[in-house]
Amino acid sequence: MLSRLLRQCLFILIHFFVNILVAGQNLYYRLCDKKCISPDNQVTKRDVLMLLNSVPNMKKKLKHLVVLVDTNVHSMSDLALLVIWSLIVGIPFVSFHDITGQLKKNEEDLFMEIERRKKGVPGCIKWSNKPDLNGYTNGTQAHTVYINIFSESDGRLKIAQCIKLIAKEHLQSNRCSEEYTAQEFSETLMHLYPSIPDPELVLYTGPLCSTFGLLPWHIRLSEFIQLSVNHNININSYLGALYKYNKCDQRFGK
Repeated sequence: MLSRLLRQCLFILIHFFVNILVAGQNLYYRLCDKKCISPDNQVTKRDVLMLLNSVPNMKKKLKHLVVLVDTNVHSMSDLALLVIWSLIVGIPFVSFHDITGQLKKNEEDLFMEIERRKKGVPGCIKWSNKPDLNGYTNGTQAHTVYINIFSESDGRLKIAQCIKLIAKEHLQSNRCSEEYTAQEFSETLMHLYPSIPDPELVLYTGPLCSTFGLLPWHIRLSEFIQLSVNHNININSYLGALYKYNKCDQRFGK
């Protein structure tokens, strides 16, 4: 009985000291991030050059980047900068997975924030349900990035919706028998999803690494990389995540 009480007290003390260390680490990161952030979080010429100079060092070409978004800690400015940085680097697909469900409701605000910060940066931004922004600069075609916003409702609920539509024969499907194969169902499900590649990289902030409802077969080969412990986002942590992804050795089950 006494030994059990001692173990509990020891556990509480360890937990207390760990919380203090984490709080100190978060404070340190916040102070460091303030030094790295440019005035008004604008994309500077230095940022553009830093990103462009980093591209030749990245041997793995990233096609689809997913960012886990918590609107309680991430601002529209943070998300806009991620889009602009990805546009400069040349990542063709950027998707935001809306954890709280608020980003979808305020998509117009994100659209305006990106448009405001994109001034002077060549490239084309296309939204799933928004008009295209300018994709030409001085007559030259620049990079294009496609933006999608997903939430938990686009996961299991979307699959349930697909099954209901199939049962009511409201959704076109190709099948050879009464039963669906995995391939046939996947092809049918694509009618409800935009045609985008599976994400290779998922970025998140904070101490918790979770899928937050991302479909398992979409992220079976995805790398989850932490941007920061304290939810701050800056260009150094973004580039650090891309470099870390480039160093990952994916064996594909071999």
